[in-house]
Amino acid sequence: MTTAVTRQAGTGLDRLREQLDKAGFAALVLTSPGGRRYALGRAPGLADGTAVLLTTEGTVTSAAGDLRDAITAVLRAGGVAGGVVGADADLPWEVFGQVSEAGVRLRPAADLVFTELASSEPSELPPVAAAADLAAVGYTAVMDHLHVGMDVRELSGNVDRSIRRAGGLLGWYEPYAPYGTTGRAAGSDLVTVRGHDPGTARLTAGTPVRFVLHPLLEGVAGYAAATAVLGEPDGPLRAAGAACAAATASLLAALRPGAPLRDGCEAFDREAFGCEAFGREAAEHAAACRIVALRGGGASLPLPRDSEVTAEPGMVLGIRTEVTVPGRGAVELAETVVLTDSGAEPQARTPLRLVELH
Repeated sequence: MTTAVTRQAGTGLDRLREQLDKAGFAALVLTSPGGRRYALGRAPGLADGTAVLLTTEGTVTSAAGDLRDAITAVLRAGGVAGGVVGADADLPWEVFGQVSEAGVRLRPAADLVFTELASSEPSELPPVAAAADLAAVGYTAVMDHLHVGMDVRELSGNVDRSIRRAGGLLGWYEPYAPYGTTGRAAGSDLVTVRGHDPGTARLTAGTPVRFVLHPLLEGVAGYAAATAVLGEPDGPLRAAGAACAAATASLLAALRPGAPLRDGCEAFDREAFGCEAFGREAAEHAAACRIVALRGGGASLPLPRDSEVTAEPGMVLGIRTEVTVPGRGAVELAETVVLTDSGAEPQARTPLRLVELH
């Protein structure tokens, strides 16, 4: 039998509860990793719940186990016997059937939660910039030591030391692979690295080295990723780098106040698959992007492809892009951006291009 645990919601969830009430929801079911982490915080074990229920009355209930049983358990423990309940992620059809028998109607609420996790008060922006600066420290720690034959574990140790000296704390991992991420990852709680030889853990010439930085500073997450190649990249890899850089620039340019955020993804797709650098090889490459809402200790929620959320000044977003080269790896880029009246302002300032180290 699935056991549910109920506690009082922290004051940090007050704004989300108000938005739920305005939207006519009695409660919100959170099953995405980012949503659960935001609702439950970073205390050990808490964010492992399969389902979390936040009620407008101010309680948070979590339960782990089979998804259907967990949702039923949190609804029962949270005292939700009917009405409309929002869901932050797509749920299997059998879940809808089971909860509807209890008189509960589940409705999509991904846009509502995304907006909440993306919107920051002015007082929250300086910590965002400070956390992004830590990611820049990590970038420098990588680039200052990168060389052929280097053990990737030594690389992650260098990043850890540099970020911790700058005040960084335990980081966070994006729980979902962005777009069929390829290659084994190595690293620590502050950096994840791909591109090493899986047999020797060493870096090789000509192979793209991708590293995602995820430090925390006073509970706020840095968010950045970069890709470097040791030596001269071959034609397909250089073309992928050019396409990823151009498409990422188009994505950022499309993030204008009042415009739907999905315009950014559409601009990325148009540029990536229409890039002249690909030429005849375009069909052999895979390109994808993700816009995530960032808030607090690394809580993140991806923007649904059909989202109606519009860009507003004060939003803090994570922009993550990737172009893969069959048999060669991938070029991956990411940034923390703050939306202002004039558009998207990068905070970590890592190069949004393939970095060539000769």
